[in-house]
This record gives sequence, C-alpha cells and structure tokens, in this order.
Amino acid sequence: MILTYKSKYEFNELKIKLESIIIKKGMKIFAIIDHTKNASSVGMKMNRSILYIFGNPRNGTLLMNQDMRIGVILPLKLLIWENENKELLITYYTIYDILKDFKLNNESLDIAKNIDNNIIEILKELGIEH
Repeated sequence: MILTYKSKYEFNELKIKLESIIIKKGMKIFAIIDHTKNASSVGMKMNRSILYIFGNPRNGTLLMNQDMRIGVILPLKLLIWENENKELLITYYTIYDILKDFKLNNESLDIAKNIDNNIIEILKELGIEH
C-alpha cells in the first residue's frame, strides 16, 4: 500500500531531519535521488522531489535469503515532494503488505512488520501521525 502524508517542515529542514533520523535508527542511506535535478539535466521542470533509498542491510539480507525476488522491493524508499500547491508531502509503501504475498516464514514476516513500524516511528519523529 502506498501512503502519503503532509509534512509541517520546510523542504531542506525535512531533508536534514529525515537523514538524521534514518542514521540515528541504525539504518544506512544507500542513495539519494534528486528527481528535480535529474529533470533539469534534460531541460525539464519538476516540483521538488527527492527519493531516499535506505534500510538495514541485515534485515534486507535475512528477507532476501528467504526469497531473492524481494531484492526488487528492498531497500526501502521514501519520497519527499512538493505538490502543485507547494505542500510538502512524504510518500512510502508498506513492506508487510507487499511481502505477505511471498512465501515467507513467520520470522521473515515479523521482520517486515518491524520494518513498517520503523517507518511509522520515523514519521512520528518528523511530527507526522500515522
């Protein structure tokens, strides 16, 4: 399931807070993709949009060892973006809802639930109630 929430922070402040929280939670930021910058590089315009690709390599490895196809879903992704009204939004997808269709053992499904709970905690620390 894809979920979107409104942020109370300004764009750069949200970026700094999000990066800090991810690192504080012991996760690794694998990549930051600036969609706006990429659009600009081909002469196009786009509202501000940055995709964070992050996660916990241990949890990801445990899940992918159960079913390597999970590698197309992981690592986690969280998008911060501005809509046409210049409202700042955060979008992500719930891992458990996707992974419950895989043939995973209960331990792996618990990992997926914990991953979703970590995302909810990140949102709460950003002042967003789930």
